[in-house]
Amino acid sequence: MTLERATRSGRGAGPGPAFEAGGVERVRPYQEVLVPGIFGPWAERLVAALAPEPGARALDVGTGPGTVARVLAAAVGPGGAVVGTDPSPAMLTLAREDPAPVQSASVQYVECGAAPLHVSDEAFDVVTAQQVLQFVPDRRAALAEMRRAARPGARIAVVTWLPLARNPLFRALRDAVAAVLGPEQAELFEEPWSLAGEEVAALVEEVGFTEVERHEWTVPVTLPGGPDALCCLFGFSAVAPYVAAHREALHRAVREGLAGHTDGRGLHGDTAASVVMARA
Repeated sequence: MTLERATRSGRGAGPGPAFEAGGVERVRPYQEVLVPGIFGPWAERLVAALAPEPGARALDVGTGPGTVARVLAAAVGPGGAVVGTDPSPAMLTLAREDPAPVQSASVQYVECGAAPLHVSDEAFDVVTAQQVLQFVPDRRAALAEMRRAARPGARIAVVTWLPLARNPLFRALRDAVAAVLGPEQAELFEEPWSLAGEEVAALVEEVGFTEVERHEWTVPVTLPGGPDALCCLFGFSAVAPYVAAHREALHRAVREGLAGHTDGRGLHGDTAASVVMARA
């Protein structure tokens, strides 16, 4: 089964992610730490809620290391098809390193931004975007592209983190940045948590989706590597240019801040996000 224009490759408008210059090794902590510890549990929860039919076609926008795409592939089975898009060749390389499980749909990875999406019109029964919309310059355009790609009756889900007050593990990173680098850098670090679910829901409805629902989910996560594993996030945040000379001080501040969340099995805590679901 092919997905016509989904085979095209190209970038959307604007530069690629800042970490792209470091290549695959620069983003490998996503695969080694964030996929099993955080992205995986969220992908399982999201796909279970969508419950795609066997044989369905699914699109994962901003697939990163392919976590949601692989879970979708297992859910739709060998009769289905999955496309994951991302503007980062390094992330897509990571995604291709970890193939979908056996008895899964094939997964096709396409290098492109969220607007435009290089996929066919009305090609997909399920469309997901997990923790990417907050980084898209034109969010309405990105959601309009998702609407174009969705078949009539298709289900979509857009996930964005809730504020740091609801995410204690990530809040500890922000607090460490504030303590070591200062309040201005801490404000930069809050970027991924600045997009309200209400705004996403309004835009989803504006571009033509119906049956729009907004939920707030909390998913417990465990990082076996403890606070030091979580510190890999410093390399991917807006404060990355300021980190090099202060890395050990930042790690120490995170360890101190999360001492109460850490035991012999690793670092434990809740993560919380807004989940907007709708139909085409």
